[in-house]
Amino acid sequence: MKQRTKSITLKDVAAAANVSVGMASRVLGSYGSYSEKTRKSVLKAAKQLNYRVNGIARSLRLKRTQTIGVMVSEIASYHWTVFVQGVEEAAHLAGYNVFICNTADSPAREKEYLSELRKRGVDGIIVSPLTENISLFSDVAETGFPIVLINCKINNRNIPSIRSDDRQAACDAVVYLNSIGHERIGIVAGSQLIETGQNRLGGYRQGHELTNLYFNEELIAYGNYDKQKAYDATQKLITGKVLPTAIIVCSEIMMGSALQCLKHHNINIPLDLSLIGFDDPDWVDFFQPGITTLKEQRFLMGSLASDTVIAIIEANLDNEKIRKDILLRTELIIRDSCAAPKKESLKQSL
Repeated sequence: MKQRTKSITLKDVAAAANVSVGMASRVLGSYGSYSEKTRKSVLKAAKQLNYRVNGIARSLRLKRTQTIGVMVSEIASYHWTVFVQGVEEAAHLAGYNVFICNTADSPAREKEYLSELRKRGVDGIIVSPLTENISLFSDVAETGFPIVLINCKINNRNIPSIRSDDRQAACDAVVYLNSIGHERIGIVAGSQLIETGQNRLGGYRQGHELTNLYFNEELIAYGNYDKQKAYDATQKLITGKVLPTAIIVCSEIMMGSALQCLKHHNINIPLDLSLIGFDDPDWVDFFQPGITTLKEQRFLMGSLASDTVIAIIEANLDNEKIRKDILLRTELIIRDSCAAPKKESLKQSL
């Protein structure tokens, strides 16, 4: 009969490295303090003995599951796909797994996922909460449960937040369009129930103030981050009483609908209408003409969110003791979808 191979234990590694079992556990568990010499000795012994860390035992000892939950509104969008890649990369390097929940901008589903993630024992959550649930996540964070907010900040609460400067981005878009001669600039805005949507519309207003442009409410249409609503919003802008010579579209998903609408109306970009979009997916560079975009640091945002929530978890700190408010700038990527406006009105081309 074939003999069973002896299972290598932590005690074996400690003996081979000439350290205590507790010290070997610290090194292999990446917690506590130890010298570089000790670290190398323990890792060398573990490698030579082909020792594998018992993840279940480690989780029980640390009272952690080594998992974090991430809630996103639309996983199919470039915005959130790249963000999640950043979260997962940083989490993997730290030895954590990630549960991804797609809320579809549903407050009820967001609540359900919060409850389910906590039942599953995740160690922390990264979320961009809907307005209806901000107080709920705030209350959970107040209990000491690690939460990091994305593109949202709760005043008077020390909950870490990582945001893109959406207000400045939209402002930059208006200023740029005005610099090449545009005075009637429309916007397909996102939902005003979401802070991102509020900030982008706010930046659009700010851009008008900086350039002394007349602010016309008729040049605002709401796509609410929905494909059909974005199509309808674009159509409203290009068939209204006040016709824009340029349009800013506030998300990648809405940009696809806007382009479809403009094509159906035989509007040439940029001869008839200039266009700027948020997010910077690969396809905008291949599209003819290339679409001018406001590029946000999505991967970095995800990586920073992961690092921040894990820092809270690993240090056994509550959100009161980690005060982090990171604001990431966007970059205006100028391509071929913007040009000086034509003298004739848009209506003549419809």
